[in-house]
Amino acid sequence: MSLKKLISTKKTVFSVEDLSKILNINNRDYLRVLLSRMFKRKEIMRIRRGMYAYTDEYNQFELANKLKRPSYVSFERILYDNNIIFQDSSNKITSMANNSYVEKIDRVSFHYYKIKNDILYDPTGILIEKGARVASIERAICDTIYLSKNYYFDNLNGINKEKLLSISQIYNKRTKQEVKKICST
Repeated sequence: MSLKKLISTKKTVFSVEDLSKILNINNRDYLRVLLSRMFKRKEIMRIRRGMYAYTDEYNQFELANKLKRPSYVSFERILYDNNIIFQDSSNKITSMANNSYVEKIDRVSFHYYKIKNDILYDPTGILIEKGARVASIERAICDTIYLSKNYYFDNLNGINKEKLLSISQIYNKRTKQEVKKICST
């Protein structure tokens, strides 16, 4: 019964707080016993302390959002997945957050880069994909320029230059200038 409730949420990663709300259990001791039983029956797996999944094919972007809140997946991972950069970032998930942080789970490194709160909380160019907050390609380009001056992008064909210019308006002057240079070529 509990497993069916978890699956019906369409989430793949759960914190203890999430499980308490989904299963409607306020008693922490009872929740701990229930989680222990579900773990022994192999209905759930422990990703790390306080994080669970019901399958080993959980959404890593969703996990990235849960490990560090608030955050969204961006930077190298989004650029690599969309063929903007060619350097392999498949074992690294990069996210923007309110402070820098690194954690390794299994073979994947979760890297969080500090960005100003007014940029972090601005929803411009942030998408919700499969329950995870991720940057659009254009937002990831702006994040990258913001963090790394004169960053080299391997392939900017097919980006929406109008959208890129629009999103750049939430960043600092240097980022806006670099984006204008990219859009003029």
